Amino acid sequence: MPRVNAARSGRRTPSGCAVSFDASVVEGCYNIDAQVIQHPLRRRWPVSTTESNPTETESQALLPIRSVSQITGVNPITLRAWERRYDLIRPTRTPAGHRLYSQADIRTIQRIQELAESGMGFAQIALLLEQEGPDANEDAGDETSTTAPPTTVAPPRSLLDRVMRAAIDLDPSELRAAEVTALMWLTPEDYLREVLIEALAQLEARTAWPDRDLGLVWLAEYIKGRAEWVADAPGRATAPVVVIDNLVPGRPFSAGGLRLFTALHDDQFHVRLLPTGLNETQRTQMARRWGARAWIRLDTTRPENPTTSAAGARVFWCELPLLEPEDGDQAVDFMQRWRELVERDIQHCREQVAEALGRPEPAPVRLTRH
Repeated sequence: MPRVNAARSGRRTPSGCAVSFDASVVEGCYNIDAQVIQHPLRRRWPVSTTESNPTETESQALLPIRSVSQITGVNPITLRAWERRYDLIRPTRTPAGHRLYSQADIRTIQRIQELAESGMGFAQIALLLEQEGPDANEDAGDETSTTAPPTTVAPPRSLLDRVMRAAIDLDPSELRAAEVTALMWLTPEDYLREVLIEALAQLEARTAWPDRDLGLVWLAEYIKGRAEWVADAPGRATAPVVVIDNLVPGRPFSAGGLRLFTALHDDQFHVRLLPTGLNETQRTQMARRWGARAWIRLDTTRPENPTTSAAGARVFWCELPLLEPEDGDQAVDFMQRWRELVERDIQHCREQVAEALGRPEPAPVRLTRH
């Protein structure tokens, strides 16, 4: 398998709750605040309900959730959570149950973004919105319309840039701060896939900086730990266990290997990552203790006589191309080539595992009225 030179680029658990990486960020991210559950806040000003009868002009101003997501930059999963869990917004419902958002709702969403970016928890945001009342949003909307074009609130720095800078500087506090911010808008799985692994891929493709190898190992180990949190989400305990084993000498789990993890996780397998640096006996013992049904070995070359079974598991060899730094204008082209190759190899590996084990049925989902 040739190496490819290169540089760029919520899911929720079956119960409907997202997995939190760290208990200290739970309140500001996805866990439900007990105070909000026991004493749900109801706004004192009029709110939209399914029984409302808006005029024709008002109806034309109502927007569906995807349009609001594009305007505000808040994904639909988060918008639903802000409504159901914290009662921060109350969109109108169509007879079919679809959400429609008014301009006042959009201004409220933008206000929530501002407050969340400042570090305020959602229970406190609900109290502040209750105190502010509707006039604050309406006045802000009037002022915006007369003095400046409307703007959306976005994080001050790209999450990708923050994670990459933290790795370059070996700065755990900045990496932690980026995670806290990200989990206000993204599920842990989306953050893992779209930010952490993507940042690692871009750094693997970047030319040398001081302590480059150390920074890559440090970030890869951090991402591996976050992946293990995601893997242990509720509902996966009974799924077939698939173990991924990194055999590339002197390298931690690469962006390609971690992408394979997310792909198999999406296929509803219980995916586990073997620690690097173990000898063959230790790896076999751990795979057996975990009850592995499939054992995927990552390497850049396939052995002439590969093992097909070990520790009671089917063994699969997956050759994933490694990213190497590249200078010049062709870096983006190399990155694109790598993406195509690694996605092809990942898909081939997924098909092999699915053929051997079958695709597990998704865990039952607790239905919630939206």
